[in-house]
Amino acid sequence: MPVTVHPFAIGFGAEIRGLELSDPVFDGDSFEIWRKAWETHRVLVLHDQFFTDRQHIAFSEWFGPLEEFPDPKDWAADDLPNILRVSNVDRRTDTIKDVDEPGHKSFTLGTSDWHTDSSYLKVPCKGSLLYSREVPASGGDTMFANMEAAYAALPDKRKADIAHLEVVHDFHWTRRRFGLPPRSPEVQAKTPAVTHPLVWTLPTGAKALLIGSHACTIVGMEEGVARKLLDELTEWATQPQFTYRHSWRVGDLVMWDNRCTMHRAMPYELANVRRVLQRTTVVGDGPVA
Repeated sequence: MPVTVHPFAIGFGAEIRGLELSDPVFDGDSFEIWRKAWETHRVLVLHDQFFTDRQHIAFSEWFGPLEEFPDPKDWAADDLPNILRVSNVDRRTDTIKDVDEPGHKSFTLGTSDWHTDSSYLKVPCKGSLLYSREVPASGGDTMFANMEAAYAALPDKRKADIAHLEVVHDFHWTRRRFGLPPRSPEVQAKTPAVTHPLVWTLPTGAKALLIGSHACTIVGMEEGVARKLLDELTEWATQPQFTYRHSWRVGDLVMWDNRCTMHRAMPYELANVRRVLQRTTVVGDGPVA
């Protein structure tokens, strides 16, 4: 079956058909089709994919080195620091987690808010590949926002006002914001706050907004004013004309360009329904330009 790319009508995103990621004959030609589609459409969907954790790592590495996630409790397995478990199910007990447990609550609050993966790192990631193993019958969709299109549509006055602003991104901001206990000293040491330009210049020369739930304040700006501006930009960027909503089914792999998108998980019955997704993340090429 030939590999074909089917763009979505919304102006970004596409489905790839005919690409079997578990196929042992997956090769450079297949990857090149996938790579070009990703660079063109920003969000890619592949249905009916069934593979192991190590296969997930292997084909993700075609795009570059993978991040190691800072907190071992979030790994897919003790020896797989490159796969983040995005789930309300405890991997050791295979039971649904307590919704009020601080670590799980922080993770849920963080992923249900609009965010850019690993913007809290000095070098944010290039791309993310999220795979569904168990999904609810309803709810738990993932929303994506096109931050390149959102920036391009801003009035010229707003573009000029934000052109030179720098934003502080902090992995621990969600916990502080909701009064939850801090992460372990080991995790805190791995993830100090960093500063990035509010407007990210992409390798293509285009520009995108770099905001999201890790963005806690703006350098040199009073905190209340900074929060108001960040909230206004988030509201602007997540209007319907800039967004795509993905309804998961088992065996879906969704890959997005982290440099020009933002995303969030939609609500579902956290306390009663299982949702197990796993994510690999491709290391970025360098500091934000």
